[in-house]
Amino acid sequence: MKLKIFYLVAFVFFPCMAIADGAISTMASVLSELNHFPSATDKEALTGIVEDASSTADEKMLAQIISRIAHKASAADKAELQKILVREGTSQAARAIATAAVNINHKLQSDDMQALKALID
Repeated sequence: MKLKIFYLVAFVFFPCMAIADGAISTMASVLSELNHFPSATDKEALTGIVEDASSTADEKMLAQIISRIAHKASAADKAELQKILVREGTSQAARAIATAAVNINHKLQSDDMQALKALID
């Protein structure tokens, strides 16, 4: 009986734990499941990143760009993503997210999927 309760609690709270693991994990998850554009639930999670005071400037920018993807990132968003990619001090995780967002065309590219899977807890 205790094992059943453990699994029930784990399955109910695991999605919340994944979001609590951070902005990078959330964005990687959204991108890995993206099919043409983010869902309403994905957009809520991305808005949460933007509104979170603990999110870095790069995380906020990436979340905003991902929320605007419609089949692919716009030219203006790709220019912002390129700035993140070439900026000194950008984390490897943020670079992986930015690279995936630049390359997306209706859905995630397979090479980017591998990099993002490593970021999803």
